[in-house]
Order: sequence, then structure tokens, then C-alpha cells
Amino acid sequence: MWFTICGFLQRGISFLTTPVFTRILTTEQYGIVSVYNTWVELISILCTLNLFYGGFNNGMRDYKDRRDEYVSAVQGLITAVTVCWVVIYFVSCSFWNKLLEMPFPIVLIMFLQIIASAALSLWAARERFEFRYKNLVIVTVANILLGAVIPIIAIVLSAPENGANARIIAHAISVILVCGCIYIHNIRKGKVFYSKEIWKVAFFFNLPLLPHYLSTMILNHSDRIMISKMVGSSEAAIYSVAYSAAMVLNILATSINQSFAPWIYGEIDRKEYGRIAKVGNAMFAAIALILMMLIAFAPEAIAVFAGSKYTEAVKIVPSVASSLYFIFMYQIFANVEFYYKRNKFIAYASMSGAALNLILNYFGIKLFGYIAPGYTTLICYIVFGVAHYLFMKQICKEELDGIKLFDSKTIFAMAIGLTLFSVLMVFLYLYTIVRYVILAAIIIAIAANRNKLIKYLKIFKNKED
Repeated sequence: MWFTICGFLQRGISFLTTPVFTRILTTEQYGIVSVYNTWVELISILCTLNLFYGGFNNGMRDYKDRRDEYVSAVQGLITAVTVCWVVIYFVSCSFWNKLLEMPFPIVLIMFLQIIASAALSLWAARERFEFRYKNLVIVTVANILLGAVIPIIAIVLSAPENGANARIIAHAISVILVCGCIYIHNIRKGKVFYSKEIWKVAFFFNLPLLPHYLSTMILNHSDRIMISKMVGSSEAAIYSVAYSAAMVLNILATSINQSFAPWIYGEIDRKEYGRIAKVGNAMFAAIALILMMLIAFAPEAIAVFAGSKYTEAVKIVPSVASSLYFIFMYQIFANVEFYYKRNKFIAYASMSGAALNLILNYFGIKLFGYIAPGYTTLICYIVFGVAHYLFMKQICKEELDGIKLFDSKTIFAMAIGLTLFSVLMVFLYLYTIVRYVILAAIIIAIAANRNKLIKYLKIFKNKED
């Protein structure tokens, strides 16, 4: 529970402060900040290779007696790769500044932010893997407070026309302050910057996953960049608000999976295959019910989250929220692919989904405007989730003699139900009483099944039983 809360808060700083920033920044300025954050995520993948994600758990298992050294060395590898990209940037600054639409100082701060954030991600992944939560809670809270307070103060004190730059620079400084301390901690504890063995293993494990991470990023963020370029910054801001309001639950889903992944590894090691399906069903059901609540409550959520000038964003919430179920599906199934080191399977599914997303976005925006990417995102994540299920099923056939780790019929039945529900709610947003009755029914369903959920959480908690 603490890991999920911390992961949620750690990744949800931007969501938690959005209601403030949408009110003190213009829609155009908020659009600029959203696009900047998108570039940070893209460039971060190239600089860090996301070494703190799926492959990290394998490293914790393979180097169980040298974990301090492993974290420190991987941090060194990330630093080295980032420095290489900085050199490439210096060679042709003007070209990159024009492409990124950012001045020289902002780009340099962005690289420092990426290195510092990676240090925190490595440390937090280690804490999760070893089920230590107290220090993670403290650091997460400190990161949240600085990440929220410093940018707000900077915007208030800056000139109105400089609001976007003030937000970007202040947030980067807050990240560097907190995560820089973690960077030093990792180095002091591991006492290693370069390790040929660890660098080679980590680099070549994650390199085939680079297309997967880039493709996932394209699926998550290409719509905002394309809307900004093809329609305008204000429309990109409206879409970003809807996307952020829905995707906050992706932060929750990702946080759950980050805690769930080490448990799955342990269950497979102990050959406790049956328990995986039981806990998995409970988690999928919980995610589906929470998403249904968000979809039904979208008008009120947008009103509180961003204010009246973003009312049009309500139309986008159902499609994007439904996508989250399929994102969670692929994350859960990918754990099995990571465990058996079938990296190529993951990349194939991701690249196919990203290519389809770019094509559908281009024609969708041209024909239907900035509303279209919400629906193209849903279509692509359905393809994504199904592809990962098929790959996971093939791995089980080869490695486990066909043993089924997950209850696919129940999982896909819930997926169909959620998708149909999201379509229905688009037509019911004008009928407030009907929506509230549906919300009440969902809450009653959750309350009625709480004992089952608690039962499966106990299985998850007592992982050694």
C-alpha cells in the first residue's frame, strides 16, 4: 500500500498541481509547459534507456549480493549516456533549439533534471524491490512539497508573460535539489561509477527495449505535440487537461504494477502460479471500477481540476480513461516477458502500436480536430494490450508447459464492459441524476465486494506464505 501511494505521489506531482497552474497560467502558457514535459520524457528515454524499469528487477535478482554496486554503476551509465547526448546537442545547438522550441539555458537545465530524476528512480526501484517504504515516503513527500511550492512562487513573482519559463525552470530546480542528494547517496553507498560487467549487462538488456519505451512514449504524448503543431497551443492545453485528469489513474496503475512485479517474480520462482490469477483478477476489477467512477464523474472532475475554461475537455475523458485498462493489461503481462527476458516481444508490440497511433492521429486530427486523438489512443492501446497478451501466452506455452498465469476470459470480459460503459457515458453527461445513480451503483458494488478484495490483498501481502 505504501509503495503504491508513494509511486502515485511521486509520479503525480504535475496532476496534483494542475488545478493551480491552469488558473495562474494562460491556456497557451500551459500548453507550452505540457509540450516541454513531453520533450523531457522523450529525451529522458534516450538518456537513461529507462534502466530503472523492467530490467532493473532482473539486476536486483542477478546481483543480489552487489546491489549497492549495481545501483551506483547503472547511475554512472545513465550519466555517461546523458553526457554523450549533451555533446551531440552542443555540436548543433541552433538546430536542436529550433526543433525543441526551447532556448539554450532551458535545454541545459533539462539535461540536469533528467540525470537527477534518474537517480531518484533507481533508488526508489531498489526500495520497492526490497519492500522498504519509510525512507521512500519521506523523500517522496519532500519532492512533492518542493515540486509544488517552488514553481507556484516563481510564477507569482515573475512577469505575467514569463509564466511558462518560470514554471519550467523552478520545477527543474526543485527536482535537482532533492534528486541531486539521492544521486550523491547512491554514489557514496555503491562507490562505483564504471563497471564493465554491469554496464554491459544493463546496456544490452535495455537496448532492445529502447524501441518499446520510445513507442510507449509516442503512444502517450505524440497526440499533444501533433495537436500543438497542427491546431494550436490552446487546443493542446485543453487536450492535456483531459489527458492528465484521466491519466492520473495510470499513475496509480503503474504504481500498483511496480509493487506487483517483484511479487510476480517471487511467485514464479516458487511455482505458486495459481495465486497470480487470483490476485490479478482482483487488481483488474479494482482498476475497472475506479475507471468507471472517473468516467461517470468526468464533468465534475474537470470543473474542479481545471476550471470552466477547460469544459470542452470532458469529451476526451471517456476514451482516454478506457485506454488505461489496456495500459494496465500490457504492464501486467509484460512482467512475464521481462522475467523470461523476452525483450523482442515487448518491442514488436510497442512499435506496431506507436506506428498505428501516429497514422491515426494525423488523419484523425485533420478530419475531427483535437478530439480525435483520445479515440485513436484507445484503439492503439487495445491493439497493444492484446498483442502483449498473445506474447505472454506464447511464453507460458514454451516455459510453463501451457500453464495459464492469468484468467484471460474474466480480464477481457471486464475490458469489453468498461469500453461499452465509456461509450454510453458520452451520451449521459447531460443527465446528471442518471450519472449519480450509476456512481452510487458502482460504489455499492465496490462495498459489496470489499471482502474479496481484502482477501486477495492478504495473499499479495503474505508473499512468503
